[in-house]
Order: sequence, then C-alpha cells, then structure tokens
Amino acid sequence: MACLTATVLTALDGVSPGFDPRPGAPGAGDPLFAGLGNGGYDVSHYTVELDVDVDANRVSGRTQIEAVATQDLSSFNLDLRGLQVTDVSVNGRPGRHVRDVYELTITPATPIRAGSTFRATVEYEGRPWNRRTPLPEPWLTRPEGWFRYETGIIAFGEPRGASYWYPVNEHPSDKATYAFIITVPEPYEAASSGELVETVDHGDTVTYVWESRHAMASYLTVLAIARFDEVEGATASGVPVTHSIERSVGESVRRRLAHSAAIIDFFADVLGPYPFDSTGAIVIDTSLPFLAGAGSTQPRPIYEARTLDSVGDSIMAHELAHQWFGNLLTPASWRDVWLNEGFATYAEWLWASHTHGGDGRDPLATLWEHAWDADLGPPGDPDPHDPFALTVYVRGAMTLHALREEIGDEAFFRVLREYVARHAGGNVTTADFVAVAEEIAQRDLAALFDAWLYAERTPPPPD
Repeated sequence: MACLTATVLTALDGVSPGFDPRPGAPGAGDPLFAGLGNGGYDVSHYTVELDVDVDANRVSGRTQIEAVATQDLSSFNLDLRGLQVTDVSVNGRPGRHVRDVYELTITPATPIRAGSTFRATVEYEGRPWNRRTPLPEPWLTRPEGWFRYETGIIAFGEPRGASYWYPVNEHPSDKATYAFIITVPEPYEAASSGELVETVDHGDTVTYVWESRHAMASYLTVLAIARFDEVEGATASGVPVTHSIERSVGESVRRRLAHSAAIIDFFADVLGPYPFDSTGAIVIDTSLPFLAGAGSTQPRPIYEARTLDSVGDSIMAHELAHQWFGNLLTPASWRDVWLNEGFATYAEWLWASHTHGGDGRDPLATLWEHAWDADLGPPGDPDPHDPFALTVYVRGAMTLHALREEIGDEAFFRVLREYVARHAGGNVTTADFVAVAEEIAQRDLAALFDAWLYAERTPPPPD
C-alpha cells in the first residue's frame, strides 16, 4: 500500500523516476570566453521581432527561441546585455526571470524534460548598448553591439555582438536558423541576415521580414537600418547577388562591389560550391572611426564605405571567404579562431595571386616572405585578452602555405575541398582540419602543425 501511495503521489506531482531537473549552466565552457553561451539546451530557431524608433534610438522587442533540452531543466539562461525585460513565457505559460549582469535566467512554470522541444518568449525594451574594445594592435578596434551613427543604425559584432539587441545562446557551437521581423519608420529600410521574404507597408512604418534557412552562429547576425539602394544581380555561376548600399555611397565604391561576384565564383572553384542561397553586401556610410572596416556576417558581409573604397578587392576577398570559413564551417570554440581568420587571410592571398597579371612577382610569394617581418605568437593558442591578434590572421595563413609547400598543390587543394565538404554546416576544431590533411597527405603532419600553430616563435622560412 505504501508503494502504491508513493507511485500515485509521484504521478500527481508530475515527477517520474529518473527525472532530475537542474539549472542549465550559465556558460558554454569556452576556453577563451567562459561566460559566453549557456548549457542545457540547443537552439534550433530564433524569431526576432523589433520595433525600432530610429530618432530616439530605442527598441521594443520580442524574441522567441525554439530549443531542445539536453538535460532535465529547472531553469536555463540566455545572454542579454542592457535592455529591460518586460515579460517571459515558456511553452505559452508565464515564467519567472532574474537578471545578473549579462545573464537572463528563466525559470519555467514546469521543469523541462531532456530531449523535449520548448519555446521561450522574451519581451523587452530600451536603448541598446554597444562596446568598443581597443586591442593592442593600433589598427584594430572591435565594435560590438548596437550603434546609432549619423544616418542610420548598425547592429553586429564578434564574438558577442548579438546579445546587445536580442536574448541569445551566444556561443558559436549553438548554430540556429533565424527570422528577423523589423519595423522601422519611413523613410528608413532594414537589411538583415538571410533573404528578404516580405515587406509590409503600414503607412508611417514598414516591416521587413528576413529569413535565414541556413543555420548560423549568433555572431554572424546583423541588422542595418538606413536609406538603402538595393542593387540586384547574379554571379556568372548563377548565385543571386543583393547589395544594400546606403544612398550616400559614391560610385567608386559601387564599382568595386561589382568584383564580389567574380570573387565568389573563384572561391567556389577552389573550395567547393557557394554554400548559401544568396550573396552580396551591406554598405554603410559613416565617419565614425570605430565603425571603419568590415564584418563577416552571413550571407552578406557588411562594409564601411571608406574602407571598401580604399582597400577594395582585398577586404572583399577576406570577408567573402568567411562564407566558407566561419559561416559554413564554424569553430567549436573561440580558441580555434585561426580556422576563421587564417583561412580567410590565405584565401585573400589566393585571390591576389589569381588576379596577378603575370608582370613581375606573384603577390602570394611576396606576402609569404613579408609575413616573417612580424613578431607573431602562436595562432593555435591565442591570448584570451587579445584573441583576434594579428597572428591568427597572418601566421594562421602562413600555416596553410607551409602545409601547401609540404604536401604540394594538388594535395593541398584537395585538403581544402574535402575539409569544407566533410564538415559543411557544422562546427570544427583544429584537430578536424589536421585529420583531413593527414588523411590526404598519407603521413603524420603533427610536427608541422605543432611548429606553426603552437610554438612561440614563427618557424624559419624554407630554404
């Protein structure tokens, strides 16, 4: 009788044997950014709705997260910076929430069983923050978050730019699909990640619906609000191209953008088919120095007009290569950021070599030699205080060229294509790349990778 009573009480309490709800971890365990991301669930889809008052630089937002619990959850966390949370629900029922600096902890009315799908909805409002992080290299400042500039708004940033404008599991290991439903006042327009699927004119305001059916890491999301010219076309291989160009941007920048289609087709030949439904660019026009540069957002990079005008093909080749290295293949942790930046830098060098007219020396050889002039630490073990140091770009690229010289061109380009094909859409580690290289080269390459990625000093140039 006692056993029967206990069974009945357990059923009435909604508890079954083996059900052990606990809080999800407040971090994803990244070796460089311990507080980023969260544990206990995997997100499959975000729907981010924002009503933006551009003049006041304020938002009213509602984000729905569809996720699968990876453990029995009594509560779980999202990353969110600034912004006041006004309401939270889980599976349609009100939930409790608390804030602790950048963590939003949600306690659902009923604990969530491991393996089950749940939907969390967060409503919020306020003026989004931003962060401008000066790094030791004088040429690099990494802006993150939401920026109101002279003629518009841009929201982006790596590694933690997303949590400034929507609640998110902000770690690259948790990729998801997205829908962005952005309402802005006339005459502004909203450009975001994915493809534009709907525009709804309300008179004084317009809603733009952008959807990405390809999963992406949160640091690859972007929102740009300005007055844009939309320029459409296609690459020679048929990939649709859409450029959102701020209307004040001059003709020289627009002419430079025309080269991006050829760059995409070149990389498709070298690396494998272009991985997304469209390509293009978002170009903003601002005099703010900390927004000068570019961002590797998916599937269209963002560029600041002056930088694009002065650097041109080089910066486009780098950012478009990220569509393969970073976007299609995303590092499992930020320690392996060289898999993004080193590969994109080498692809930039490949494009320079490809477009070399044959007069004088191949730019690839010149770049390779000049790289030894820099004092570069190990790219495979970046400084947590400076993870985007020059070494992950340049010595990361040099690692690839050293591999190419070691195994020869035919094997090297087979390695690149197989690495992309084998891990397409997923998360990667340095070990994944080394495994493909050793398989195709049919020999142990540990000494080469150890010397180039982990030794304190850059190996000497080849004889």
